[in-house]
Parts: sequence; structure tokens; C-alpha cells
Amino acid sequence: MRPIFPGLFLLSLSLLTNCSRQVAATALAYPGGKSKALILSYDDGVIEDIPFAHLLEDHGLVGTFNLNSGYLGVTRGWPQPGGDTVFQQYIPVDSVRSVYKNHEIAAHGTFHQDFLALTEAEIREEIGSDIANLERLAGHRIESMAYPFGRSDATVATIVGTTGLTNARTVADTHTFALPDSLFLWHPTCHDSRAPELTDAYLALPNDTLSLFYVWGHAWEFKDPARWLAIQDFCRKMGHQTTIWSVGSGAYVTYLAALHKVRRTPNRLHNPASNPPVWVRLANGQYERLAPGASRRARMGSDSQRMLKNE
Repeated sequence: MRPIFPGLFLLSLSLLTNCSRQVAATALAYPGGKSKALILSYDDGVIEDIPFAHLLEDHGLVGTFNLNSGYLGVTRGWPQPGGDTVFQQYIPVDSVRSVYKNHEIAAHGTFHQDFLALTEAEIREEIGSDIANLERLAGHRIESMAYPFGRSDATVATIVGTTGLTNARTVADTHTFALPDSLFLWHPTCHDSRAPELTDAYLALPNDTLSLFYVWGHAWEFKDPARWLAIQDFCRKMGHQTTIWSVGSGAYVTYLAALHKVRRTPNRLHNPASNPPVWVRLANGQYERLAPGASRRARMGSDSQRMLKNE
């Protein structure tokens, strides 16, 4: 299994003046100096994704859309416990690239099978074929996935971690804004039906540490008019926020990896030349893009370290 980052420190640093009069960094930040992040992860790849993707774009938001490539272009009936059957119409194959052009395309298993009921070989086939299909349709690498039915365990996560993906989401809601403990058993904040009640609390969080609001759902649920109105209101509130980075799951993980590679000593931050740019907060309240190979004076606070633990 691909290892999770052994130590990502959110640094709190005090003002330090030196002979070059360089303002000290006070914390690591998300791109643009933001301290909050929002991931919106939606499953299946149904035609209701079309108006939802447009809604996100209208508010400057990015979605991660987890697709079942084996059902694209078809209408599929899903038996329900009460005996009824719900029919879902999936995005046409030739529309995938245009519908999701401003969003992340992610895997969800070719045929939406329960991974806990499959053998290892069957899991690898379900994931591998989905990745191959979606990479052909998207024209780029697939990095993320959501588990079908949200079902996984440590054994499944270990298998998924060897497929070339960088992360996989469950549906075990935490109702917190913490960074992930495990990228292959990534538990989100909440289903979107619960997001409105957490929105104000998230917006009110202080901006001195990194946080994450991870929302998941299904666009087909927005056939309920009340649910559609609720997600519209949520997007209006969260869109275009100056402190929130709206990002796909894969891009978020890539940036966390870059933060982990920043070298930290008690009085210095150094971004290795091989690393992408990262952002830091300065003691004067401003933010700075720390380029590859660049350094900045800093002093590490003893009470402000947080870590992403290895699984």
C-alpha cells in the first residue's frame, strides 16, 4: 500500500527579524494563502451531474465526480429494499470530457460492486478497468476514487493503495473539519444533507490552522426539489470565499505531499528545488508563495504541531 505522509506539521511561528529584514513565516497555508479547503465528492456519473456541475462552476467551486464507467450511456435499475426499483440514467460516454471539464474525474468501480464481497482479483479488475476506461475518456491520469456503497476495510484499502490511485473515500462521516488520518480510508466530514447545518461553523473557524470541509453525495438526490434548493444555498455561501480553497481530492492530496516535503528546522523553512511551490503565512499577516528552492526564516512553536499519521 502506498504510504500516507508520516508527518505533516502545521507550523506556528513567531516574528523573527534578521539582518536581511525578512519577515518570518508563521504557518503553512493552502494555495493563495488560504487556510480552509472544500472538497465536494459526488458518486455514480448520472445525468443529474450536468446541472450540478454547472451550479458549481457558477459559484467558482470544483467537484470530484466518481464514475462507474461500465454504466456510462445506459439506464440502470437499482432494486430497493421495499421491492421498488429506482432507475438511473448515466452520462453518455461522449459527454464525459465536456461535462466534467472543470472538475476532477475519479473512479467508483466499473460496475459499482461491493468491494467487501469481492476477492482481491475481482477488486483489482473492478478498479483497474474503471481507471483504464476513465483515463481513456478523460485524457489524463485518474488519482482518486470513492468506494461503491462507501464500503471498505483495512484489507481493501491496502489493495487500493497499490493501484496507482492516491486516495479513496468512504461514507463514514466524521462531522469534523480535520485533515485525513488515512488517505485510503478517507472519512469525509458529512453527506451534503448535513452540510447546511455545519456551514456557519466552518466559515467561523479561525484562520490560524489548516482545516478541511469534505462533503459527499449523489446528484440524483437533487431530483428532490427541497434538496436542490438546499445545495444551491450551500454553494452560494461557500462559493467565492476568500479563505476557502475549492479543490478536487487528487489535487488536495498532491498539495499535502508538497507540504510534507518542506524542510523544517527551529528557525528556517526550506522548499526543496524538486518540490512544487507552497504557500506560507507571514508574521505581518500577508502570504507568500515559497518557490522551489526558496527558504524563509521561521521559528517553530512548541504547541502547534499536527500530524497526518501513517495507516
